[in-house]
Parts: sequence; C-alpha cells; structure tokens
Amino acid sequence: MRVVHVIDSLGGSGGAEHGLVREITRFSPSADQVVVRLFSKDHLEAELHSAGIEVVPLGLRSARAGWNWPLAVRRLTGVLRMTAPDVIHSSLFTANLVAQHAGARASIPVLSTFTLSGDPRLLRRFQPGAASWRASLLRAFAARAARHRGVWFRALTSDAKETNARLLGVDPDRVTVLPRGIETDLIPGIPLSRRELDLPADAPLVVNVGRQTAQKGHISLLTAFEQVRREVDSHLLIIGREGDATQTIRQFIRTHDLGSSVTLVGYTPYVHHYMAHASVFVFSSFMEGLGTSVLEAMEMKLPVVAYGIPPVREATDDGRLARLVPPGDEAALAEGIIESLADPAPVDDARQWVRSHFAIDTVAARLESMLVEMTRRP
Repeated sequence: MRVVHVIDSLGGSGGAEHGLVREITRFSPSADQVVVRLFSKDHLEAELHSAGIEVVPLGLRSARAGWNWPLAVRRLTGVLRMTAPDVIHSSLFTANLVAQHAGARASIPVLSTFTLSGDPRLLRRFQPGAASWRASLLRAFAARAARHRGVWFRALTSDAKETNARLLGVDPDRVTVLPRGIETDLIPGIPLSRRELDLPADAPLVVNVGRQTAQKGHISLLTAFEQVRREVDSHLLIIGREGDATQTIRQFIRTHDLGSSVTLVGYTPYVHHYMAHASVFVFSSFMEGLGTSVLEAMEMKLPVVAYGIPPVREATDDGRLARLVPPGDEAALAEGIIESLADPAPVDDARQWVRSHFAIDTVAARLESMLVEMTRRP
C-alpha cells in the first residue's frame, strides 16, 4: 500500500501532529508512505526522516489558509500525480478540505480525521474567526467535499463523530471511531529529581498539561487553585507551549498574587518527569480532540480531576476512572483537587484501561488496516 498523509503542519505545537507521527512510524514496513505538509515544519519533520518517511512541503502560509487552499489543492494534485498513492490520509481541517478536493480530482480514496468537536457553540467560542462569513464559506466547501463518495472518516471520539457528521451533513455510517494511541512506559529509566527540575522540595504538586490557549481553561484552573491553596499548601505546574492566552494567564497570576504557588513551565521535553512528581493531575479544558495528557496521567497512575467534557468522559470510561466535574464549575474543580490531595490513591485499573484501549501499537495497526480497506472499496 502506498499512502500519502496530508497534514496542516509539522509545527509540533499540538497533539494532532504528534499523534500522526506516533501512528505512522508504527506502520508495517510494507506501507510506502509520504507526508505532505501544507504549512510550517519543526522537529517532527526530522522524526519522520529518521523513520525513512519522505516529507513534501507545499510551501504555503498558514495565515492565509482561508484564501490559499485552492492553490494547495492544485499543488497536492501535482504531488499525487508523481507519487501515485493507493489512498490519501488527512488530518486537521484545512488538510482534510485540500485532500478531499485533490482526491476527487485524482480519483483516489481519502480517509480524513475528525479531531475536534464539531459543536458550533464551541467552534464560535474557541476557534478564531469561526463565526465569520469566510469560515461559513469554508465550511460549505468542506461539507461539499466531505460528501464525495470516495471520502470516509476516522473520528477520535464518538462526540467528534456525531457533531462533525451533523455539521457537514455526512452519513455517520461513513465515520469510524478510532482514538489516538499513546506510548506506554513514558519514562525510560529513572525520572529526573525535583531538584533537577527546580521544583519545591516538599509541597504536593498539582500538574496540568496543555498549550496556553483559551480552550484549555487555564484561567478557570487558576481561579479554582486560589481556593485550593487556601486550604492545602500545594504548588501548581502548568506545562505547555505559550499561546494566545499566555499574557492573560501571566496577568492573572500577578494580579492574584499566585507567583509563589504557580509555575508556568512552558515547553519541555521532560513533561513526564514533572508528572512523575505530581500528586494530582488536573485538566481544565473546555474543548479537546481526545485529551491525550489525561490518558498519559492515567498510564502513570495519577489521580485525575477534570472538567467532564465529552472527550474526557470517553477517555475515562464515562468518568469511572477520574473525578469529573461540570465544565466551568470552578468550585467543584477546586473541591475535586482538594479531595484528591487528601486521598491521592490512584484508580487501580486506570493503567489497564489505557493499555487495553489506547496503546499506540494497537491503534496504529487498526489505522493501517483501515487504510488498506480503503484501497479495496469500489
């Protein structure tokens, strides 16, 4: 099987890029693979080259994605002529749109991924420009392309399946739910010490992982943590790249005098070393694809407190394996953190649940099988 994977970028700032790389580098040697990126690159491109996977850049600017996607279709069509794949696999909105149009032109089947929720309320709230006329026009183009007979879908969650099928008018029978896979045994060897990580020597650690964007709910988390620190001497670590909410987060920390109790770690390759010292993992996101860091916390046997958004409910077996509270209920989030700090015992079967449903090798094998099946569709 020869497959062309199409993705917006390899910028390394989000779970979609990491997830794609993790999965396709686990494919069997019989899979002949090429990755086409529409926009920027980063260290993930080097990982693909190391795995022997060619990366073809289309050289477009992400800031003009709403205007230059037809050019991307033309350029991708040219790549398809040269590579002659059996199937196209795409991930993220613009890549899906471009891959579906190019696939229809070249009569090549396409498997596209629904990553985030398609709930219009969430899109308007957390996706810049989602309520604009341009975004509405793009969704109309996307809906038309998505209904082409050669296009099928993978959704990371049942919620992503249902909401995106409804948004684009796609038959749900054309959508298969397959979550992202995660690595197991996340820390090879012994974790770095608190001293090496510049952490407080004794305070219980509450850890959050997520890029500093509005949808990750960091202001809501910080508001809850104000209540936590009044009752429990603890320290909050927020791990993740800077984003459009960084200045707001920093201002909140200064205004509420949280500087001695909160550390913004930023990007680090040692995420799981920090998590190894955590007493509680907290997740305050309002919109997610899957919530991979929740799965990683469960893999590490950490108690999880989170807003009970649909993807997180699915990741935690409908909340059985975590303390879930209503999204936006900061008092309930604080109470959940306090209770978990008082009784930090892990849920015994959380790791087994993760390994049974989300192990990367199993997920990658299923995805490869889906792509092979696509090549056999009439």
